[in-house]
This record gives sequence, structure tokens and C-alpha cells, in this order.
Amino acid sequence: MGSGFSAANNDGSLREPSSGLGDLPENCVATILGYLDPPDICNLARVNRSFHRASSADFIWEPKLPENYRILANKLMFYEGSSECVGKKDIYAGLCSPVRFSGGTKEVWMEKGGGICMLVSWKGMKITGIDDRRYWSHIPSLQSRFHTIAYLHQIWWLEVEGDLEFEFPASSYSLFFRLKLGRPPKGQCKTIQQVHGWNIKPVRFQFAVSNGECASSQHFLNESGKWQRCHVGDFIIEDSYKPTKINFSMTQIDCTHQKGGLALDSVFICPSKHDLLWLHWCTTASPTVFIFRSGTQFRREELAEISLQFELMEDFCDFIQWIGADMCIKILMCLDNPTDLVRASAVSSSWRQFVIMNGLSKQFCIRMFPEVSSVAHVIEMSDSIEPVQIRHENCTEWSYLEREHRVYALLARGFTSFMRKDCILEAIVASSTDNYPQESIHHTLEPGDRVDQRASYWSSEGEFDPTIPETLVYKLNANLCVITEIHIHPFQAYFQFGFPIYSAKAVRFRLGHPRPAYEFQNNIKDKPASLLRSISENVVWTYTSPSFPMAQESRLQKFKLPQPALCIGGYLQIELLGRVQKQEMDEKYYICVSHVQVVGRPLSPAFDVNIIDPIGKCTLKYYPDTEYCCSPIKSEGEASSSPSRFRSFTASIRGWEQMIFNTLLGGGVVVGHDDSDDEIVVA
Repeated sequence: MGSGFSAANNDGSLREPSSGLGDLPENCVATILGYLDPPDICNLARVNRSFHRASSADFIWEPKLPENYRILANKLMFYEGSSECVGKKDIYAGLCSPVRFSGGTKEVWMEKGGGICMLVSWKGMKITGIDDRRYWSHIPSLQSRFHTIAYLHQIWWLEVEGDLEFEFPASSYSLFFRLKLGRPPKGQCKTIQQVHGWNIKPVRFQFAVSNGECASSQHFLNESGKWQRCHVGDFIIEDSYKPTKINFSMTQIDCTHQKGGLALDSVFICPSKHDLLWLHWCTTASPTVFIFRSGTQFRREELAEISLQFELMEDFCDFIQWIGADMCIKILMCLDNPTDLVRASAVSSSWRQFVIMNGLSKQFCIRMFPEVSSVAHVIEMSDSIEPVQIRHENCTEWSYLEREHRVYALLARGFTSFMRKDCILEAIVASSTDNYPQESIHHTLEPGDRVDQRASYWSSEGEFDPTIPETLVYKLNANLCVITEIHIHPFQAYFQFGFPIYSAKAVRFRLGHPRPAYEFQNNIKDKPASLLRSISENVVWTYTSPSFPMAQESRLQKFKLPQPALCIGGYLQIELLGRVQKQEMDEKYYICVSHVQVVGRPLSPAFDVNIIDPIGKCTLKYYPDTEYCCSPIKSEGEASSSPSRFRSFTASIRGWEQMIFNTLLGGGVVVGHDDSDDEIVVA
């Protein structure tokens, strides 16, 4: 009840109570959580009590469960019928935990995508001569999920058969045999065992499913000392509620030679599109392998290389050490969200060092916007007079690299944050103006076509040739902007007969930066011809959009760029290509514009750039003690009618993920204190 009272300021006036994440309705929180992966839901459940209660909603977890989850829960977790009394979250957690059945010879669990995986130990198979110690040995081993393997000394006739019956969810599945040539090491001692007979004739693998599907394959076993997953084939389950029976076998019955030196662990069944890293988790004794699931598809050869590297992890060393630096970089650069890269760097000290030393945050920024490659130096502006330079040409100290990682991570976060804001600061010059200053480019900053009962627009000079273009040049409100759309409103001459619309045929946009140390001279700002000549000589255009057709209609026309463009330098040029409307009184073609709007995300005042050479190399400056100016575009009605409490409430929602991201980086959080809908920003 107390939350409804207003608090008092120091001067005795009343102020509105602050809003937090705890003010969110639980059903709203639950709806948001429903779009996340289970690990993220569990992490956010620790934010507050409201999030914890919302995270247990059944409608969040039921879509993440397999179709026949009730059958699986009753079979693996509870007595018959008791799953009806248990929440879907608890069912999900129970199914994700490996459960053994059939006397401990089979193990089944659900991976986080809802697919069912199963392991069948060699103890659950029928093997020729398995109880005769002249042929087979039962060896304890930490390399098996069942902590024991069967080792073949020598035999003439090899035959391994097994079967299982289970209610697999409808999906496509793959079946593998897990084998190894050579006796597994005992502890740290690696003994040499003779391997023979496997390169003469192939081993035959096959299976048959109760729905009529069957598959077979043959493999020569050549590589010693590495666990191999021999792929037998794939099969499809269509009915989730009917038990599926599978018979599988491995044979080598050519009695012309002996075979020996083979270790047999298990048979593995998993969804066919199973992530390979999860495949490794399923088939090793250590479940503590960190996973990245970005949806990126690797070629079969690359997956095979990763698989072989995993088989070498007998001592369970660090992931990066075994998989190799190049492959780790390739995997990490497949991530789509910069927050995921920061999370990866928080896994362990070795992962953090790897991310920072290889400059992955900067590579991430360059992948998003290649223009970032023009940044030559990064400077962090502290409270002191002198800036803290993060990196220069001969500097490789760890503290500098660490700060550079933080700055680029925050920059990448700024690139991906949702924002709609008008980015124009001022109109500079037009290529021509019919009546200056009554029809100057400065009128295009007004949202309407009339100001104080007078027409507000820019008009070009008249031309007899309709192909002559015109240009408009604007200064953006930040030297670093991500531009997504540009809106143009052609002017309709309501004071002329027929109300003609003086639009262009097409439009094209350029973004660029001034040459080093260039500034406009005040004495030429009112001289369009001199100013235009100065712009053409001292501004370098680095981005050019495709041409967009413009309709001859009096409305705000929106031109969305094919991809968001990064403007370094803060200059925009609009090229109006072709003329369509002739003025009757002088038979000349004109182009008139009443309003121009640039939609994007300015990255100031947290970030700024200085151009340091004519080819575009620049210095990136980061101001950790400043706030973003990030109010979204609103109509006048919205701005007047939206209560400040709702705006601050919306800002807290948008800043939620930013706070989590900043916590991983170890920085502070700065929140805007005005009544605008500002974001929570990182400092």
C-alpha cells in the first residue's frame, strides 16, 4: 500500500515514487520469459521474487517440453498419473537430468531443445564371448558415462547385438557406436596395446526400427588412440505416443584373420540435428562443457574436426586448449549478440584472457559495421584532464587490452540497442535555392509545411532540363550514428493552381566525415555558393546508398536502408535525382521539400570520434561518466499525454538487459534523471 504514496524532495515538494523491475505484473514478466532459453529463464528468476514466481508459470515451460512429456515423466520420474500434480518447470528439470533404467544399462535425458538422447551401455548388449576373459576384459574408465568399458583382446568372430524400446518424441534421430582402437589408459599411465585385424575387412553396423526403417554402414577402423563415433544411419519417428523398438548390431565375422585391441563403450541415439557440442557432453563422463548455440551451420568436415579434438580431452582440460585458437575464434564469432561474447569471457580466467588477447570485441564490431576498421586508436576519457589512451601502436600491456575490450563491447552493445531518434542537428547547405533565405534548406527541419501561417519549405532553382539533380547537406547530432531510415516529405504548393507536388524522381543518400581539423568559417555560412564549394572540397563521403524511387505524393515518405549504416564524422548528403513537376509561370522544373528526418541511434555523448588523417583513420573516444541521450521519436500527442511514471517504467524495462550486460563487464550503471524516456546506460 505504501508504494502508492509520493515521496518528498529536500525542498518539501512531492515527487513521484521510483519504479523498478518489481513493479512489472507477473503475467507480463512470464510472457517475456517465455521467449528465452531455459538457462536465461533460470538466471533471471534470481532477479527478485516477482521474477521467481513468474518463472514457474506452466505456459512458459510447456512449449519447451516434448509432445509426449507426460508419458516420459510417468516412466522416468514418477508413479503412474503423478505428473498431473507437478509443475511443468519441475518436469522439464527432471527430464533434463540423466535417468538410468533397465538395470542401469540405459540412460536417457532431454536436451534443452526438447530432443531426447539415449545411451545404451555395452552391458545391455549381447556380445560374443563377453564372459570369457581370454577374449574380453571389463575395464573401469572415467572416459565412459557408465564408468566401465569392454576391451577386446583378440577374437575370430565378433558379433554385438542390442535392442531397446522407448517412446521417442516425433523427430529425426541418428544412431552411433562409440569405439576406440587401443586399450584406454588407466589413470595417467598409458600402456601400448597391439591393435590388429581391423584394416583388412570393414566392420558392418546396422539397425532396424519397428516402423520398418532400417540402415547399415561399413567402416574401416584405422585410427588408434581416439574415441570414434561410427554413424550407423538415421531414422524418423512419427508417433510420439507409440513405443518404438530398435534392434542394432555390429559384426565382423570374417574368420580368415583375428581381430584385437578394440574398446567398446556404448550406443548413442540423439536427434539428427543435434549440436555437436551437446553430442560430446552426452558421450563423456564430464558434463561441464560450455555450450554455444547460435544456430550457425558448420560443414561436415569442420564438425568432424571438432569431434576428433574432443576425443583427445582425456584429462578434461580447458575447452580452448583442446579445440584450438582458430576454431574457438570461429565459433565465438558466430554469436549474434555482443552480450553472449561478454558472457563467454566470464566463463573462466582463461576464456577471458582468450577473448581479450584476440580482440574479439573489436572483431565483433567490425563484423557488424566494417567502418569500425578505420578506428586507429581508442581513448577512454577519465575525470582527469589527460585522457587515458587504451592502445597505441607499440602497446600490448594487459590493462590496455582489457580496457579496449570493454570499450568495444560497450560500443557493440550500443550498435544493437533498439532506438528511434531524429539524428539531424542542423541543415548546412543546398546545391541551389530559388529565393534565399525565404526558401532555404533550414525550413526542412520543421515538421510541417506551414509556420506562423507562412509556407515552410526548401525550393531549388528552376531548370529546363529535368535530369539535373540537387543535393541537401545536413550535420548530424553526433559524430558516431547508426542510421536506419531517412524520411522526406515533398512539398505541395497549395498556393498554386492545381496544387502541384514538386517531388524528385529518385533519392540517394551519402554519409561522410570532414577532413582533419576542418571547420566551417562563420563568414561563409550565409553564402550558399561558397559553403557548397567548401563542403565538396573538405568532406569525404564514405557510404553511398542505392537509389530509391520517390512518389509524387504529399506525405512523409520513408526510405529504409538495406542495412543499418554507421556514419563516422556526422555528415549526411541527400541527392535528389531527376525532376517531375514543371511550374506553369516559367516552364521550369523545380524540386521542393518541406521536411527531412533521419532515424537512427546517435552514440553520443558516450562515444565520439576525431578524424586524424585524410583517408578516414580516426580516434574513438569513450566517456564513461556521461549518459546516453536516447529518447525515442514521439508525436506531439504522445509527448503530452504519456505520464512520466510510465516513461520511467518503460525505461527500466529497456535498461534491464543493459544492467545485466554491464554487470558482466564489471562497470557501473548510470540512469538518466530527467523526465525523458532515457535508457539505462553503462559507465
